[in-house]
Amino acid sequence: MIGYIMLGVKDIKKSGAFYDKVLGTMGATRKMDYEKFILWNDAADNPSFSICIPYDGNPPTVGNGSMIAFPVEKPEEVHMVYDCAIENGAMNEGAPGMREGGYYIGYFRDLDGNKLAAYFYDNENKQHL
Repeated sequence: MIGYIMLGVKDIKKSGAFYDKVLGTMGATRKMDYEKFILWNDAADNPSFSICIPYDGNPPTVGNGSMIAFPVEKPEEVHMVYDCAIENGAMNEGAPGMREGGYYIGYFRDLDGNKLAAYFYDNENKQHL
């Protein structure tokens, strides 16, 4: 259903280096790299993640109530993603741990204040929506 997600950033090189490290912990690599746009993916049939300098020339803004969450295979990977993000300048929005609904999740904000998370949800215990 989702092809790719894009976040606006202030500094494409600095944010690109941040996401190379953070997304790299999940096996994603740069697939497109232009002056004002970078895109990462871990598999051709998975949605992609991208950043850009806003086309309209206005500063990037953070969506109130918006968040992008990356699924991982086990709780230890939540820590890997979260720790890498924090070590590379992200702000803590909630350390990894079990949350209501059975999610093991860690929250952080990127260099521009966008809220992100890495989470593990046990497929055997999922509640179907």
